[in-house]
Amino acid sequence: MAELKPAYLFTGDDEVKIDQARRRLAARAQADGAMLESLSGATSTPQDFAIALTSPSLLPGHRIVLVDGVENWRAADIGPAADALAALAEGGLGATAVLICRKKPLKAIAEGIAAAGGETREFKPPSAKELPGWLQQEAGTLGVELDQRAAEALVARVGEPAKNATSAQKFSPKRRLLGELQKLALMVGKGQTITLDDVELGGSGEVSSGIFALTDAAVAGNRAAAVRIAGQLLADGEPPPRIVAMLARSFGQAQQAAALAEAGRGGEIAAELKLPPWLAGKVTDQARSRGGAALRDALVEIARLDSAVKGGSPLDGETELIATVSRISG
Repeated sequence: MAELKPAYLFTGDDEVKIDQARRRLAARAQADGAMLESLSGATSTPQDFAIALTSPSLLPGHRIVLVDGVENWRAADIGPAADALAALAEGGLGATAVLICRKKPLKAIAEGIAAAGGETREFKPPSAKELPGWLQQEAGTLGVELDQRAAEALVARVGEPAKNATSAQKFSPKRRLLGELQKLALMVGKGQTITLDDVELGGSGEVSSGIFALTDAAVAGNRAAAVRIAGQLLADGEPPPRIVAMLARSFGQAQQAAALAEAGRGGEIAAELKLPPWLAGKVTDQARSRGGAALRDALVEIARLDSAVKGGSPLDGETELIATVSRISG
């Protein structure tokens, strides 16, 4: 096992990677018999950090002093922390400093880490387009495979953070994505592949019952109910991308059922769509009620809505969603 460096600076706002780094650090401390002391940059000052790092311990062994939230420190107050890092460079403290900074670190901190012979690691989150690929990589570490459509469906269900979200809110969806993936991996078992069907069946607990009420009303053509439910979902904080994904799923199933029925293959709907009999019956009734042409038109509207809620419209996503629900439910 490689020897710990005198100091580490973790930068970036990828909460999952930060979580993983902290777990590895805690495991390393336990394995080495070291003492891990954690401070919060939001409530602890640079002076508090300096005291924790430079004060001799009454207990034997190496010490690891971790501060999470260094982005909260002000340049005018940073002096004691910089001095403590300089003391690390001189040796003899028997300690390692670990600083977590989700924004660009202050110059004195970055220089202090380098002068102490430390290491800086940047934890940059994947972009929205890279998230499905990231999920597939994470699936491999869990001993399962995740197909592309399933990965994209998971990302769509969690949704994109609002533009004015705080740093913690903005990247919490990645934590949720990982949690959902872990549950699905347990469900299918080691060595298996997580499919789109697994995502829809195994992860349904994350989707509120209101979304199913919305899709039923919209596909059935009950405009008043669909618009009312959509408004309530948005008011409750349901992400528009997740609502769009479920609308696309439900209208897509109904359109496929309509196409089979029109081709004289109505008896194959359950098998072709891989649906349980009760759900196949409901989808068949919806398809017959709306008709294939209306359902195809609705899917075109939903595709346009998907682009709109991802920034492809001058209107906000919520306005676009309500307007589209009204049109496709007519």
